[in-house]
Amino acid sequence: MSFVSPILTRRQWRSHSVSDSTTLWVVGDERCDDQLVRILALKGGPVEGLRTVTGHYAALVLTDDEVTLIEDPIRSFPLFYSVDGGVVAVSDDALALGRTGANYAADYDSRIEFRHSAYAAGRNTLYAGVAQVQAGELVSISRSGDVTSIFHRRLEYSGLHITETAAVDKHFTAALDATMSRLLAQANGRQLVVPLSGGLDSRLLSVYLKDAGYENVVNFTYGTGRTSEVLISEKVAAALGQKWLFCPYVEEEIRSNWNTVETADFIKFTHAGASLSHVQDWFAVRWLKEQGLVDDDAIFLPGHTIVGNMHDEEILDDASVSREQIKDLILHHHYTLQPDNGAAYKNARLLKTIDAFLDEIGYDGSIESRLTALEYWNVRERQTKYINNSVRNYEFFGYDWALPMLDREIYLAWGDLHPNITRNRDWYEGYVNRRYAAATGQELLTFAPTNVSKGKREAVKAVLRKVGLLSLAERTITARAVQNHPMGFNWFVNGMSAAQLYKFTRSGGNLLGAYADEFLTDTWNSQCRIFTAGDTPGGD
Repeated sequence: MSFVSPILTRRQWRSHSVSDSTTLWVVGDERCDDQLVRILALKGGPVEGLRTVTGHYAALVLTDDEVTLIEDPIRSFPLFYSVDGGVVAVSDDALALGRTGANYAADYDSRIEFRHSAYAAGRNTLYAGVAQVQAGELVSISRSGDVTSIFHRRLEYSGLHITETAAVDKHFTAALDATMSRLLAQANGRQLVVPLSGGLDSRLLSVYLKDAGYENVVNFTYGTGRTSEVLISEKVAAALGQKWLFCPYVEEEIRSNWNTVETADFIKFTHAGASLSHVQDWFAVRWLKEQGLVDDDAIFLPGHTIVGNMHDEEILDDASVSREQIKDLILHHHYTLQPDNGAAYKNARLLKTIDAFLDEIGYDGSIESRLTALEYWNVRERQTKYINNSVRNYEFFGYDWALPMLDREIYLAWGDLHPNITRNRDWYEGYVNRRYAAATGQELLTFAPTNVSKGKREAVKAVLRKVGLLSLAERTITARAVQNHPMGFNWFVNGMSAAQLYKFTRSGGNLLGAYADEFLTDTWNSQCRIFTAGDTPGGD
């Protein structure tokens, strides 16, 4: 096998000589460089040392006999590799390794997964023969072409079971102080930009910046008008005494700016080989840059967090939960974007990928094993490949970003808490509200899509379920909501009329499923040709 020089497209890569025969390349937080050099200089494997690294990074280690690719626990900067025809190639750009257009070689299992989930699971990508390094994974490729991998850090529960509210508050605050103090030292007065929603995560960041006395802060919100969520965001920023900007989403502007060559480049850059491009704040960030409303060296601070990755919490109360039940929960929670998701549920490779994942975490049916299975799959797959991948948007427009609520201390602190805390967001909601009230002297509820109480909703659902109309009623409500989306997400569908989109969603489809289909057939943006040739979009 021959090693070709790494194809590194990001200008931020930095190289370090670890020894006469070993070179380290790092992208991400500069403070990670010294940590990684020190770890690689030690005798023995680097895995234990990697578990201690703070900050967000990706790394390549090159020797005469081996190339090693390392992802941090949240896949901050995607890495890809291929072993084909006697050649080992690595890159930070899947398009540099995968064939596109008329020469596109499809990974059909990945395309099936993608239609139903908006990402490709495991190390697979949308390109045949091209693999991705997973979150928290170390992959080594020898000169003989042998590929080995190990996960150096994953979401785990320590067994400390901290449960009393004051103790949980203190433990989580200590972790947040550690990660935020590093961020503020790194920022050193640079502008911090928070995408402020009506929810909890972004509010906590803005509150923390207020408490820390950091003044160079801009909050921004976007939507089709002054909706309830927008009004809550405005009130939060005003109460904190922080600057707030509102980007109006207007259908004509969204549609005209979406179907452009610039946006085709955005899609190619942000899909990262295996993920649906995250378009939620694409227009807002573009607007901020065009209008000159944020500094050129601003750091965007989205509220992505380890908190809230659990789903189907009721299984924690069951006497026993089999491996097959957990597999079904993963499938029916993540592979839901199409009106009929049967193709994903029957995909043999996907089922093997989930089985391998459950083997890796040693699933044994215990409470903590159930938590680990559901949370960690969500973290490693959906969060790192779709949610966190939204930071590609900021990079595309030339901005830096930070994810302090996904750094090491918070990652580990969450695993110290009792399952009764981590099973839902109840404690977290109370924590954020307590901090907000202390900072502002005010109380403010989080955004909710409806004012109807949970009890009333459940009562109505029980009646509809009894007469066999619950599913139809829910799909109809969803379809109507999509037609009048408060953030205009229906305007990003390029190949369906409003009537067709209504029919699609009323049949059980999801907007992301519509995006995914258009992305895979190069109809999402008429200027973008990744998977098809010529001027006429094609399909599978």
